Amino acid sequence: SVYGSNAVFTLANSPVSGTEQVYVNGVLMDSGTGNDYTISGVTITFEAGSEPLTGTKIRVSYIAA
Repeated sequence: SVYGSNAVFTLANSPVSGTEQVYVNGVLMDSGTGNDYTISGVTITFEAGSEPLTGTKIRVSYIAA
């Protein structure tokens, strides 16, 4: 769920490294520190200033490990 104050989300499965594509309201986000989000295992953390607002749709495409 997106509440406008949460920045951490969990995927259902571990993605093969580098295969994830994170979309927020249909816009592809950039991965990496200082960009839109970081990913570690199944955990996606949006960077400060990139946290999704309430009602935002987040979609992630990836190849499961």
